This record gives sequence, structure tokens and C-alpha cells, in this order.
Amino acid sequence: MATITASKYGYVFNSDELGWMSARGASSGTTYSNQSTSTNINNVTVFYSAGSKGSLWEVTRSFYAFNVTAYQTGYTLSSLKLYYLPTTSTTGSSGAGMKMALVKSTAQGNADTDLALADFNNFDDTVDYAANDGSADNTWSDVNTLSSVDLNATAISAITSTGYLKICIMEYLNDYPDTAPSNGTTYKAFANYSTVPYLSFTATPIGYGNDIIGVSSANIDSVNAVATADISEIIGV
Repeated sequence: MATITASKYGYVFNSDELGWMSARGASSGTTYSNQSTSTNINNVTVFYSAGSKGSLWEVTRSFYAFNVTAYQTGYTLSSLKLYYLPTTSTTGSSGAGMKMALVKSTAQGNADTDLALADFNNFDDTVDYAANDGSADNTWSDVNTLSSVDLNATAISAITSTGYLKICIMEYLNDYPDTAPSNGTTYKAFANYSTVPYLSFTATPIGYGNDIIGVSSANIDSVNAVATADISEIIGV
């Protein structure tokens, strides 16, 4: 299995007293964090509290960027997973963790740029990188043990086409569908960044597509130490 640790990671948070549309659709956040080493940090949120002295809406989204250029070509990728370390401070639906959606991020450059306030809305929620179905696999756990979520073929295609995978993690029930939360809603996903989020996947070398005199294509690189790229040089073939 190959592993790639996030080169850049963090969150952008926004709070607003005017309403859900202002909180969710803001062009800029109010605070942000990059490469935190905190062992218990709130990194995905939907919160709404209505009161006689005013109401408050809050939204936080996490952004993870991975440089996977080493596996962009020459490999078939499969079994792609995102690993993260949650904490028991996480709150969500019926005490079962916080349901999340993983979508395409357009922040963090080529996995080399820190987040800024203006990155709050730098995502594309029409491009899913996971099942995003509210299932247990797509729930940010409320445990203190390493957890994972399966990533889909679209995420693999992002790697093979660009060399990078940039993920925005957002709350599933309200933020992802843009549905206003009810009063008292508190969804918060806490992370322990003593373990930096990382990708795990199987990378199978593509190799030469045919057998040569009984040698399987999987072993072609072993034929007299001739590289696959130089196969045309074997006895003029």
C-alpha cells in the first residue's frame, strides 16, 4: 500500500448573525487555521442558535491537499482511502458522530498554498469524492482511534489527471445540501492533528501490455534488466 500525507491542511470558519444564507454562502470566512498540531480542534461545523438578543449561524469547512504526482502516471490506482484521527469531542446526529460530505476543493494551489479567509467558498459541491450518502462510512467518528473513509473513482481520476487530490470536508445534513439548520443544531467534528490526514491506496505498475517469449507482462521489467521504456531495443523489436 502507498501512503501520501497531506501537504497542506486546515479549516476556514465563518459566523454570521444575519441568517443561514449569509453564513453558508459568504465569499470569505472570519477565521482560518493552517497545519495545526492541536490534539483536539474543531474543523467541520454547522451551528445555529436563536435567542432574544440575536441569532448566530456558524459554518466550518476543512480543506486537505495531497501531492500525488509520483503516482499520476505509470500506475493503476485502487482502494483509495482518506485516514484521519477524530476525537470524542465530536458531536452530531444521535451521538453517532457527524455526517460528512467530501467534495472537490479548489483551494491550496498545487498542495503548496496555505488557506486564507477567501478560501471559505473554494469548493465544488457538484463533484463528490466519496459516497456522500450519510452512511456510517461517511460519518466523522466520535472516537479517539484512527478512522477512514472510502474515496471514489472520481477522486482517483483527479489524481491521474492532475497529480493532486484536494478535498473539502463539509457537514452533510445542512451545509452540503444548503438546507437551513433548525434552532439548537450543533454538528462539530473534532480532529487530533498529532496524526496528519493521509491517503492510502494500492498502486499497481502498468508495465508492458504483452508477453514476450513466455515472459508475462507483469515481469517484463526483469528481462535482462531492460526497462519497459526501452523494450523496442530488444533485438530490434
